Amino acid sequence: MRLAKARQLAGVSRAVRAMATVNTTPTTGLPPPNAERFGTADVCDVHHPENVDVMTTRSVHVAAANYFKDFGGRRRFCGAVSTILCFENNPLVRAALEESGRGRVLVVDGGASARCALLGDNLAEMAAANGWAGIIINGMVRDSEDIAKMDIGVKAIGTHPLKSSKRDKGERDVPVSFANVTFNPGDFVYADGDGVVVASRELEL
Repeated sequence: MRLAKARQLAGVSRAVRAMATVNTTPTTGLPPPNAERFGTADVCDVHHPENVDVMTTRSVHVAAANYFKDFGGRRRFCGAVSTILCFENNPLVRAALEESGRGRVLVVDGGASARCALLGDNLAEMAAANGWAGIIINGMVRDSEDIAKMDIGVKAIGTHPLKSSKRDKGERDVPVSFANVTFNPGDFVYADGDGVVVASRELEL
């Protein structure tokens, strides 16, 4: 009788230990990040895991929501940053896009001017042909229907049919700040329909 009771208690003890072992493995229910897709949501899940209530030093910075509109035929793009600072003048934009892009993203701070466009279909076509991954403009574009057919990412704040002036060159490869983030030459930018994320280095998922 006592032997049977002891065996019963031992069996219960083993079952409890087995249940405890199973329950110590947490399950989040979250899918792994999609390295092939490499969307801004995937970047944030891995490199900005803290929610908005947590104060922390972050390795990535997210641009202001809904600041940009998509105009290029490529909605998702990323690459090393090259910058231009200009205002209602685009000679440096042309000069940059004449270069081999090597998968880079040209970031243009046009001071958010809504009086003329800094990019049109000719420059966008040149950028696509020369291997630029995308263009992000704190300003306007034109020829938007034609740019939408091109294999290049283009984000800007709006459209304007008037072309820009050519009198002032502006500055090349200097830090520029807009949309609540700073873009430094050599940073890496990730962009898609959800927004724009900036990092000081190329990221992995």
